[in-house]
Amino acid sequence: MGKEPRRLLIVDDEAAIRFALSDYFRECGWEVDAAAEKEEAEALLAHTEYAAVIADLRLTGIYGIEGLDIIQWSRHLRPETRVVLLTGNGTPEIEAEARRRGADAFLHKPLPLPELERVVAGLTGGAA
Repeated sequence: MGKEPRRLLIVDDEAAIRFALSDYFRECGWEVDAAAEKEEAEALLAHTEYAAVIADLRLTGIYGIEGLDIIQWSRHLRPETRVVLLTGNGTPEIEAEARRRGADAFLHKPLPLPELERVVAGLTGGAA
């Protein structure tokens, strides 16, 4: 079966997290792109079809909510792309806003990588 590997976009300002997530998802059979900032993520979304996006809520410090903008941008450009918001600073208000903007899942850090992959695979229709 020559099934195309699914593409994933990871957006996080912390290099160690980007690396760990990219590495893990590649081992699970995904093609992975990574972005450190909102503008980079938006440019990638404009030119590439992704099965899913995993975005950190905060990309510019403790009051940032760029992840919400990425959800909205992804929904606008690529309605078929599933969007997972990952945050260590989630509040019920932020979660409600993320869902209002179209997030498919709202997950709290730290999260075991196998669990994150299971959520993403479930949203995108199964294993690679």
